[in-house]
Amino acid sequence: MTRSRRSALGTLAALTLGAGAPRAAETRIFRRGNIGEPDSLDPHLTTTGYAGNIISDMFLGLTTVDSKAQVIPGAAESWTVAPDGKRITFHIRRGMQWSDGHAVTADDFVYSFRRMLDPKTAARGAPMLYMIAQAREVNSGKAPVAMLGVRAVDAGTFEVDLTNPTPYFLELIVHRCPPVPRWAVEKHGVQWTRPENIVVNGPFILKNWIPQARVVLARNAKFYDAANVFLDEVAHETTEDLAGSFARYRAGELDMAVGFPPSLLTTIKATMPQDLRVVPILGLEYFVFNTRRPPFNDARVRTALALALDRELIATKVERGGEVPADSLIPRGARVGYVPPPAPWAGLSMPQRLEKAAALLAQAGYGAENPLRFSFRYNTNEVQKRIAVAAAAMWKPLGVFVQLLNSDFNVINASLRNGDYDAARYQWLAEYTDPSTFLYLLESDDIGDNHAKYRNPAFDELMHRAYATVDLAARATLLEQAETIALADAPLTPVTHLVNKQLVKPYVKGWDDNPRGLHFSRYVRIEL
Repeated sequence: MTRSRRSALGTLAALTLGAGAPRAAETRIFRRGNIGEPDSLDPHLTTTGYAGNIISDMFLGLTTVDSKAQVIPGAAESWTVAPDGKRITFHIRRGMQWSDGHAVTADDFVYSFRRMLDPKTAARGAPMLYMIAQAREVNSGKAPVAMLGVRAVDAGTFEVDLTNPTPYFLELIVHRCPPVPRWAVEKHGVQWTRPENIVVNGPFILKNWIPQARVVLARNAKFYDAANVFLDEVAHETTEDLAGSFARYRAGELDMAVGFPPSLLTTIKATMPQDLRVVPILGLEYFVFNTRRPPFNDARVRTALALALDRELIATKVERGGEVPADSLIPRGARVGYVPPPAPWAGLSMPQRLEKAAALLAQAGYGAENPLRFSFRYNTNEVQKRIAVAAAAMWKPLGVFVQLLNSDFNVINASLRNGDYDAARYQWLAEYTDPSTFLYLLESDDIGDNHAKYRNPAFDELMHRAYATVDLAARATLLEQAETIALADAPLTPVTHLVNKQLVKPYVKGWDDNPRGLHFSRYVRIEL
């Protein structure tokens, strides 16, 4: 949003070094940083968090979350779960409308779930919904979409049949498979998400999208709870450059900034502590290896590089924001009663790990006469550059030569989905509070987010059994066994468990810290 546009809505007072002065009372625009350019605004065609931040402001699923990320009713005002846990009946809010005045009905959800699982849609997140009856068969093209286990009992009643009880299903559908308007999709095709065509059922509607700059949303007057939406507009500002984002925040051009250069943490703590938010979240930063491409089709190479990473140094000296060195794929707290298994390097000193790594590379045929060479991709970001440089330095004593390649998030995403890379840095935030949300990344039928292109029948079998197991203790054991296989095979290797590092102006209210790192704009208020 330009300065001239903001001045029409309210003026900024003189800024201080720290938080900056609050804006005039009539201003109801929230300018929030967003770490990347959205790859799509179609809810069924993306799994990226930076697109999800915008989509969650525009579309309301059957369930949603409050400001503390607790599941609450969304487009469904209530639901009942059958005694065996395999059928959930949702009751759609009466009188709820789309932004064009159409009524929101159960048929909208039937269409949307079928579209999500239809192989023609190529929805990357479709495998997350394989707990729905016939979903796997439909998504693989072995059954028609009409066989999917969803139906409209009547205009206000929507049913989902599950293959097995899934305690986290209500949490999962907060993000996965919100409704989309069939008439708009069919009329406009891929252009249905353009501002002049889009139809939404959430608190905000798309007003403007300036690529690589911002996505501006306006308050949706037809949202069922519009009376409790406090903002007129939300500007999701693309802020992949952390130094630039911090400068904009200091200048009063952002009300909230995602991250900041680690070198400024001490200064921020001293000069603007009231703005600083550092909160542990259920997130994993990891390096992923393309198992379909030499040399990473060899588990010995992958394991050697995993062993040689000094995660403690990366967390404390490079990231420096409270991240935790990750010796497991699953962050603690992902599910009560789940204890991540120890990694292969657990208990070994760095000299021991380097010795073991060198031996593995030698067994794989790499050494002084045949050094290991590969390219490593990371997204354009000061912190990620520092991590990539540090990793390359940690691998160098093994005689490994790394070409570092940086690009924006969308280029990285496309390269990983298409298998057009050797190794890369990536991160994943929990879709729901359960270990499977991370292990999902390695299931062979995960067409969208298994960037490693990993396939291990033993791992898949354990995951399928875990999904079918109701007993929580037995299920935890199966997931621990699956994680043990994943850590040993190292198609991806954990680096750190994440924290949210944000700057939020003190006058921004309703931005509540939570372990999911979810912040919907409908709860935000600007209070002077």
